[in-house]
Amino acid sequence: MIPTCKISELKIYRQNDDTMRLAGELSCPPLAAGVLEMLKGSQNIDSLREWIHPDFTRLIESLDLGEGSKAAKSLWESKSSFGNVLVYGDYDTDGISSTVLAMEIFRNKAAQVRFFIPRRDVHGYGLNAEILDKIPEMGCNTLIVTDCGTNDSEMLQKLADKGINIFVFDHHSLSAPITIPTIVNPCINMEAGDHQKICATAVLWCWAWKENIVSKNFLQYEIDLVTLATIADCMPLHNLNRSLVRYGMKLMRNNPRRGLAALFSCLGINKSQLTEEHLSMRVIPCLNAPGRIATADIGVRALLGIGNNEAVFSCVNELMRINRKRQSLTESIAGEIDDGIITGAIKRKVLYNPQWPIGVLSGVASRVCAQYNRPIVLAAPVGVKVVRGTLRVPEGGDAVGILRVIADKLDAWGGHKYAAGFSVLTENWREVCEDLERMLTDIKILPHDVTPVIDVVPSDITLSDWRAVSDLGPFGNNNPSPKFYTSNDPHRLEINTLGKDGKHSYIRVNNAKLLAFNTPPHDVAELSPNVKGWIYHPRIDCWKNIEQLQFIIDYAVTEGVN
Repeated sequence: MIPTCKISELKIYRQNDDTMRLAGELSCPPLAAGVLEMLKGSQNIDSLREWIHPDFTRLIESLDLGEGSKAAKSLWESKSSFGNVLVYGDYDTDGISSTVLAMEIFRNKAAQVRFFIPRRDVHGYGLNAEILDKIPEMGCNTLIVTDCGTNDSEMLQKLADKGINIFVFDHHSLSAPITIPTIVNPCINMEAGDHQKICATAVLWCWAWKENIVSKNFLQYEIDLVTLATIADCMPLHNLNRSLVRYGMKLMRNNPRRGLAALFSCLGINKSQLTEEHLSMRVIPCLNAPGRIATADIGVRALLGIGNNEAVFSCVNELMRINRKRQSLTESIAGEIDDGIITGAIKRKVLYNPQWPIGVLSGVASRVCAQYNRPIVLAAPVGVKVVRGTLRVPEGGDAVGILRVIADKLDAWGGHKYAAGFSVLTENWREVCEDLERMLTDIKILPHDVTPVIDVVPSDITLSDWRAVSDLGPFGNNNPSPKFYTSNDPHRLEINTLGKDGKHSYIRVNNAKLLAFNTPPHDVAELSPNVKGWIYHPRIDCWKNIEQLQFIIDYAVTEGVN
């Protein structure tokens, strides 16, 4: 069914003389100039030029990775070999991508490189003390920690005291004293703004680039890992992150690593037409799934491309199988919560169920938070001694700030402003539960911003226009993909079936088709008398090597006060 929104929730932009003047100054089509006006407002012309063509070299050189960057470089240069290296990563896409990148960088200076990814349901988030205690017995000379470790100096110092080399590449907020000098993390500098926020994989990649750890030619073929992790972790797409993602997308379109090429093939994705949406909606969920309900090792093996082609495809098929299982579990739990919220049966913001698999709760919490614009904690037991939870807050909240208030009652915690995770001893759960419920109730939730759209008839958008708009991407957090609006005349609306199964439809507007997926014609016909207009987005479709634009309906716009 087509979602609906009210016209009062829109800010409609229309192209005018200023748009044409800006298009002339930027040497771009009026549609691209209109999108810049809508997304970037009244920035000066130089800022807009830099947005279109970011200076990658200047951006990366101005990145402050903290004092640990030079210390880590000195340690790198002090050794001809790091001996037996263990990479300790995390179980999400940023964790496995940074693990793979660390293995591929450090194998240049190692006798052997192995990896360890904790199990979410066994070891919890971040470094596990019991695992670290075993590292000296394993004959490990060097430990590399990625996507965690910033707040674990005490545990890491015990290993350093035994002569083990320590590197940490992380991007999480600082909440504990640091004694390990080789922690590379731009967020250790509390003054760092959004322009410094990068994922852990980008921290490692940028460190290697800035400090000349390995050749830049080598790193250019590793930037796909940065792209996956940046999109997966919803990093703000400021100019540096946009540049990293842009170069990574180009690499994946032209020369993807074996595991990704196999995954694209199994998912039916034409690599030359790869988009951010393909990665965020199809590829990344497959890479994330094992870490949620099984072991993330298979994601690492897929990205490393270990074995012959048959082994790689077998690995990819297992990723897809696990993702289907993850989808089923997620839909079941999300449906249960949706029903409770809609009927009013669920009024609390902290929900606990001993039957929930902890691995899928973060995805469910993100979905519920976004759909209902409400903070939420989902929690479940891990064994009998520990409860683990995931916290999501909408605009106006601070997830890490909330957990910091009750840190003394938690066993472990960490995360970002809008998303965080924690573990607590079962004996303390009731008290923590009530503390969280009280704090989440007190959050001053900001209303959803109005949605900006450009009023333009679909048939007026050409393929070259849309290519110019696409050059303003990649789109995502802090650089939303542009939406377009066209008015509706229910008396002249032509509705047709799309496809053979009758599940989809299209409407014709001024000689252009607007596609309505998962909405049959009779549902469009029933909806259309109350529709003032349609919000849509273009996409490039390639059929028999011929490219053409398609226009996809996002929302039906109903009456309201504008």
